[in-house]
Amino acid sequence: MSANQTNTRVAIMATSEHSQDHLSILLGDAGLDVVMHESAGDGFLQQLEKVPADVLLVDFCDDTDSEVEVIQTLLDYDSLPILFNDSSKDGGETNSAWAKKLAHKLMKMAENFEPVPDLQSELKSVAIKSAEIEVEKNKKTPEKNEPGVGFSAGVVPVVPEPAVKVEVEFDNSFEGYPQQNTVVSTTAIETEPTLSDPPEGAAINVWVLGASLGGPQAVRQFVMAIKEDLPVAFILAQHIGANHMSLLAEQLNRVTSFKVFTGYTGHMIRHREIILAPAGKQIKITDDGYIALKDEPPNTLYSPCINDVIAAVAERYANMAGTIVFSGMGDDGASGCRSMADHGGVVWAQDVDSCVISSMPDQARKTGNVTFSADPRKLADELYAYYDE
Repeated sequence: MSANQTNTRVAIMATSEHSQDHLSILLGDAGLDVVMHESAGDGFLQQLEKVPADVLLVDFCDDTDSEVEVIQTLLDYDSLPILFNDSSKDGGETNSAWAKKLAHKLMKMAENFEPVPDLQSELKSVAIKSAEIEVEKNKKTPEKNEPGVGFSAGVVPVVPEPAVKVEVEFDNSFEGYPQQNTVVSTTAIETEPTLSDPPEGAAINVWVLGASLGGPQAVRQFVMAIKEDLPVAFILAQHIGANHMSLLAEQLNRVTSFKVFTGYTGHMIRHREIILAPAGKQIKITDDGYIALKDEPPNTLYSPCINDVIAAVAERYANMAGTIVFSGMGDDGASGCRSMADHGGVVWAQDVDSCVISSMPDQARKTGNVTFSADPRKLADELYAYYDE
């Protein structure tokens, strides 16, 4: 909020029209400037970007399904401070006295908010610079039927692949190996993977789910549709802040029988698990199927890096592995798809129509390795059919 501004500007997202209208009046009377009040929906965040808000109020009523969907939508939104409010029957009455207390809290949140770096703006900036470099490198007349260089207005440009080399062996500096009777191999990953004699209980089939902007909604739809006897372990690489990991795991746990949790060093990967790749860490997998984490290289553009996770799984599980690239901006996952295909694994992607932003799955398709595209629920059905053959 600027220094010469007197009223805090609040945007309201509510799960009912009655609630948004009621809150707008009460907070306006309490001295706030309500710049937007809308029901929760797919286009809310796009509308929010167009208004000068200082804080976002999210109000829930009695619709639990809407509550989950709203939280999933906001998991990777860091542009404004967010206050969640419960105006359901069990959450308390929304009267003038209550509104004044709420208004005071919203003002304090706006005053104390320190915005995190806007990753999406940084990605666009990098993409534009990359495109300008390509234009300079390709100042020649395109041959007949050859597409020109550059991109159209309104089209999200492709983000270049990070220039980070991934080491192929461990340095024995893994964090927190388990104690007690658990035995973990520290053998380097450069050896050819073998699943002929895995430890008892270790996963045989491992798939990577890669997602970014719009991914939490898509992944939720996908895991809701997977059947409990599917013989697969998933590693979810979702571009998201570290402080949102536990919330993402909690919300996914509510809609699937698979166990969802953040990955940690020393965990043996098992079927019927969804392991979240932690932000700021690089995943490797030992020959006997245990997770080992290292700090990401300092110049890594994406966190967690989908390319790195796919490559690690492909190297370890080869033709027993697969990946699905969901909604997201940029091209993280594209080189991973090549690695997965080179090792004999399966590569699928979310279709354009069901994506919030289709750049990531589009770039995966451009590698020529995607063999199936569909909406999240159909992807889940196809995966079950794949192992039911």
